[in-house]
Order: sequence, then C-alpha cells, then structure tokens
Amino acid sequence: MKLKKDSHQKNIGINGNFMYLPHIHKKLNSIIHTHESRDPFKIAKDKRIFILEEELGEIFGYYNRIKRIQFIHINTSLSEDLKLFVCSHELGHCICHSNENTPQLSSMSITSEMKVEKEANYFATNLIIDGRHKELQLPTKYEILDYYGLPWYLDRYIYSRI
Repeated sequence: MKLKKDSHQKNIGINGNFMYLPHIHKKLNSIIHTHESRDPFKIAKDKRIFILEEELGEIFGYYNRIKRIQFIHINTSLSEDLKLFVCSHELGHCICHSNENTPQLSSMSITSEMKVEKEANYFATNLIIDGRHKELQLPTKYEILDYYGLPWYLDRYIYSRI
C-alpha cells in the first residue's frame, strides 16, 4: 500500500524506504496511555509478553512469536541502558510487526536501513524519551540522547516535537 504524502503527514526515510510516523506515534501514545507507563518491561508484562534474559553472544536481542505467545529475548551481558533500549525496540516489533519475523538486533543491525528495524528504533527512542530533559534545556539531539543513555546514531528517530 502506498501512502500519499500531504502537509499533515510526517514521513522519514532513506533510500526511498519511508515510515508513516503518525501511525507509529499513535500506537505509541495509546500504549503509554493504556499502561500508564513508558517502562517497556512493565508494558510487556501487562500485555503478557514474556521477557527472557539469556546469553546471546553478539546478539543484543530479538522478538519471536510461537503460536499466539510473544517473546522478547534480551542478552544478559548488556548494560542496563542498553537492555532498556533493546526491550523497547523489541516491544516495538511486538506492537508494530507482531506477525512478522524480524531480524535479531546486534551492533551491526541496530543501524539497519530495513523499514521494520527503523520503525522499531523510532518506537523505542520515543518510548524512552519522556520529556524530563526539557527542564534541563538541552540544546541538541545528542545531549538529549546522552541524557537518556541512548546512542548518538538514534538522532534521526527523535520526534520533532521533543
């Protein structure tokens, strides 16, 4: 399905691979409102999504579904900040791509140009960034990302109204 772009739509994309952001943002706002939280671990628990922490080597995490049961797998060796991002990213897959097989998240794929990965990165970045930084008057996207413990290369996923 091709989406028409008009002045009320915000799309981002690279190499012609566009994401329709209002749709993702609407899902994100609904999740935050319904669960009264931005904590991906709490949201996953509320939605009966199982989170498994395990040794995954170089893999940060991945999402899978067996029958109707959803699982988020997170590498136990990650820092707490990175575990939060990985859980948020994989939760994005659970919500936005629940019926798709998605690739594993690793240091190599975190900057992937695949549409589903960009959408999960957008979802995760905007789930974690809750607005607390506004009181500090951080002038750049990079300072905002640093404040939340997010890597600099997620700068393109910061929602324009943040």
